[in-house]
Amino acid sequence: MTPQHLEHLQSKIDEAFRGLLPMGPFALLDFPDYDNIGDSAIYVGELAFFKRHGLKPAYQSKIAAIDWQQMNTAIGEGPIFLQGGGNFGDLWPWFQPFREEVLERYRGRQVVQMPQTIYYESQERIDQTARIIEKHGAFVLLVRDQQSYDLATRYFQCDVRLCPDMAYAMGQLRRASPANELLLHLRLDKEASAQHDASKYEGRPGVINSDWPAESPDLRRRVMQRTKLKHRIRRVMTLSGRNELGFRDIQYRSLAETRLSRGIRLLSSSRAVVTDRLHGHILCTLLSIPHCVLDNSYGKTSGFISAWETAGDGVYQAASLDEAVETLRAKERLSV
Repeated sequence: MTPQHLEHLQSKIDEAFRGLLPMGPFALLDFPDYDNIGDSAIYVGELAFFKRHGLKPAYQSKIAAIDWQQMNTAIGEGPIFLQGGGNFGDLWPWFQPFREEVLERYRGRQVVQMPQTIYYESQERIDQTARIIEKHGAFVLLVRDQQSYDLATRYFQCDVRLCPDMAYAMGQLRRASPANELLLHLRLDKEASAQHDASKYEGRPGVINSDWPAESPDLRRRVMQRTKLKHRIRRVMTLSGRNELGFRDIQYRSLAETRLSRGIRLLSSSRAVVTDRLHGHILCTLLSIPHCVLDNSYGKTSGFISAWETAGDGVYQAASLDEAVETLRAKERLSV
């Protein structure tokens, strides 16, 4: 990705948030405390975006740890921002009920959904979401692609805006020198569009096959120890809610940055990448890694690429794994 294209995407993020930046305390909810590295990239980008505008959330929480009273004390009548990603709808049922609970609890309060991809399998669930949004009355929905925009403007009575993924707010990233020729970075979850047969490539010299790597069971313990030492948390922690929230902010950032670093190491390990993950694509663009993109199960990756013209400059698209590998062989002169 050229610096000019990255600057253009960042300017589009600023444009989408025009009039939405808070003037006082605000909350950022739904911290992605799990091992989908793409969601950690989004979170790190969101913090970078707020920081660039001189802002920092006064309250943060993952879904399982939300304390409504504590949030109310921290932000007063301030706005609520919800984590971006690809889970607006009914495909990943853990997230939408929480999002709708926020809208029902805080009717009339500005709630901003950071950029999402929307996908529903059930018209009944679309209608349910539409009723909740209509009753709320002050919801702003940012979406990452035209298909999501069309669905939202058709069914939802709220302010809908197109916006690139927040990971682009991180800016250009640095990669290490690759040790392999090709990484097959393919989904293993229900968003995979097909069961890609990678067996013919596995075992070949210079080829590795890996989705986002599994998280170490002791990651949280190690991050906790490291952040306590680095920031001298033991000295400042008290029973006050303010210090508790400050500690949580440091912990969340450390977890997200550690997860993101693991993903960057994986993508950087090879000279070129085949990926069907949206953030495999986005992080490869920020790392300037040649790669070929396969679609996910419902067109999320192709829709994003179409909306923001992120193909080209070493970024290719293919309909199958074999086509993707052949494309990289021809265009990037891979030896696999």
